[in-house]
Amino acid sequence: MTKGHPMDCRVCGTSLTAVGRGRPPRYCSRACRSKAYRERVADRGVEGVEPAERVTLGVEQIVRAAIGLADDEGAQALTMRGVAARLGVGVMSLYRYVAGRDELIDLITDAVFGERLLPEADGSEITGLQTGGPDGWRAKLELSARAEWELYQAHPWLPRVADLISHPPASRNLMAYTDWRLRTLADCGFPYQAMVQIAALVSSFVQSIALSQGHGPRSGGVNRRDWMAARKDAFQRSSRDLPMVSQFGEEALQATESEALFEFGLQRLLDGFGLMLEPASTAGSASPA
Repeated sequence: MTKGHPMDCRVCGTSLTAVGRGRPPRYCSRACRSKAYRERVADRGVEGVEPAERVTLGVEQIVRAAIGLADDEGAQALTMRGVAARLGVGVMSLYRYVAGRDELIDLITDAVFGERLLPEADGSEITGLQTGGPDGWRAKLELSARAEWELYQAHPWLPRVADLISHPPASRNLMAYTDWRLRTLADCGFPYQAMVQIAALVSSFVQSIALSQGHGPRSGGVNRRDWMAARKDAFQRSSRDLPMVSQFGEEALQATESEALFEFGLQRLLDGFGLMLEPASTAGSASPA
């Protein structure tokens, strides 16, 4: 038997010992061997891209490219391969900085919600919104809903990213919206469970209306009005025996546009929350018998 000689794994530095004849080992495990292979592939870059043309990669560059890709092509374009192609690098290069699409979705969700943070109680200056905030639970919930709505207008793919991954996005800036709403309700006398339900309902309402929008990359650029005009004959045939639906015209079309539904639904939602407070308010102001 040939006496072993010490050496280190080329990836993790673990001490190795070669026993017997043959080529001495270079890696301590199959995982290290695979990681070394991925790094060699990444170093080769994309075919046809000279080293001098390669971008400087980092998490920030990857997140920015992913957001730009989604803005241009929609949520379904958000793949590691698609982001790598946009950056002009090999797809394995991304894995040095981002573990996979789930983490990428977490990062871009956090970045986008960071574009429009909600006001803090101390009135500190917050990007995109006036300092401080309105008084009262209703005004605060409305402000948070409008801020989230405006994010979905700027990035129509955003409400759809949760469908791409196995968990809700792990985004601190997204969770800060929920926390802000809970703090808004903290002094209203609601049980904690009810406060959580209210915060979740506000976000779910805004997302659902944003998802119904008929424009943006996901719809091929065809807006709702044009799509309905092209299907006019089919609609007339389908609604022939439906007396109320058959009256659907221009006013009804305007009333069911996403912006109109958002405005109408938000006020009704807040009205409903207000009814939850009325019994407590009435009881507190009642005169003793």
